[in-house]
Amino acid sequence: MSLEPIFLWMNRLPLSEYIRESAYVSPVNNLVHLLSMVTFIGALALVDLRLLNTGMRQQPLKQVAQAALPWLVGGFLGLLVTGFIALTGTAMAQYTNRVFWLKMYILLAAMIFTATVRHKVTMADEARVGPLWSMLVGFISLALWTSVAVAARMIMFLR
Repeated sequence: MSLEPIFLWMNRLPLSEYIRESAYVSPVNNLVHLLSMVTFIGALALVDLRLLNTGMRQQPLKQVAQAALPWLVGGFLGLLVTGFIALTGTAMAQYTNRVFWLKMYILLAAMIFTATVRHKVTMADEARVGPLWSMLVGFISLALWTSVAVAARMIMFLR
């Protein structure tokens, strides 16, 4: 199944044309995307560093994770909206870019890992999980999301 018809549809949207023609939409969207990324990565890193036992050790993991969750979700939703807007403006260029697809595959893996394994570990009793598993989950989470960010930056340089 090819996704090309979806990307062609996106490319023809009035929003897509408006994004390409406007001198302001892309820069403002990029700014909001960057702010969303900082919010998301900040919330993610607080919890992952706690999982790695290198930060906020005085607070229980579950408490740190619950406090960071609204920021994590809010940042992620901001990334989704602004990412879609950016994609809409360059849909066909992205469709043919292998690095874009690599980013999407890693993003899917990171989202699944974060919503399942990482979430279960951060909400579980720390004594039941154990330090080795916590550290492994924190490391994998940071590695996945760092890979998403690196791939995103490489899209404009590599095809």
